[in-house]
Amino acid sequence: MRQKQRALLILLFLVYLISSVQAGTWDLLPQKPLYPIPLADRNFPRFSLSFPLYTQQTIDTQEIDSVLSLREFLEFGGVKSLFRYTGDQFATELALGAGVITLFDAFEDRLDNFGWEGSGFVTLQVSLWENIILRGGIHHLSSHIGDEYLANYDVITDADDISEGSTYGMNYVRDAILTGIAITLDPHVRFIAEVRYSLDMFRYLLRYNDFPWQAQLSIEFLWPHAETASHQWYVALHTSAYQEDSWFPSTTIQLGGLLQKTGRSERFRYGIEIYYGRPQIAAFNYTDSKLPTTWDAVNREQAIALGIWYDF
Repeated sequence: MRQKQRALLILLFLVYLISSVQAGTWDLLPQKPLYPIPLADRNFPRFSLSFPLYTQQTIDTQEIDSVLSLREFLEFGGVKSLFRYTGDQFATELALGAGVITLFDAFEDRLDNFGWEGSGFVTLQVSLWENIILRGGIHHLSSHIGDEYLANYDVITDADDISEGSTYGMNYVRDAILTGIAITLDPHVRFIAEVRYSLDMFRYLLRYNDFPWQAQLSIEFLWPHAETASHQWYVALHTSAYQEDSWFPSTTIQLGGLLQKTGRSERFRYGIEIYYGRPQIAAFNYTDSKLPTTWDAVNREQAIALGIWYDF
């Protein structure tokens, strides 16, 4: 009798799910994603070009008496919602993102490639309320030192250094579970928070060291109201912290203008960016220590940049 009751309850639950799905709508390749793109997160997939002038640098270029260093920072990539289901009480969608960032030494027009890294993610995003969006999924990161940097700056002289990864991060790979939340307080203010935990479970799910946790936070202010203006001004702050660096906060601040057509996800931005934190190519933060790097030992860089960004 109990088995019949359980079977009946399961059947009623399935009928409820099917009826609720039929009552909703499906949208293939929706124009605007549910989850917002963090404005000041330089590792989020997008197209961009910026020229940071470093007043403090830790990447070894072996330049004597060099106080300032001009670099070129490029991003290629984007994010796209694949399909979305919208019900009466919630909406959910599957999204895919992928991109590459790369850093060049633009001082004296040498344009040597310091390093690059590729990242990608697959996430399920859920809108439970109008102003709160949740997401969860898998994120991949693979960071590399540039061949030109290795050849031209003569930092690595022993082939064993390259194969063993003992100089910088020749084997910096993270495959992480991520969870995030975006909260829009009003049309002008938004908070975005995310936590990642790098896996070390299977052969192709790797992390490079013993410190799997990472967290990041974005705070954004935009004006005037987005629905009444195609051009907005914005101030955005993004902070990322890694367990490997004892949660030292690497921080980016952007101030600029934003152009976006109503109802579209694509947007063009221009502005000034200020950065203070660890080198932005993760491989330059390599550590094989069994203890996290203390705050006073974290490699730190400081820069101010002019840039343009294209989100889609």
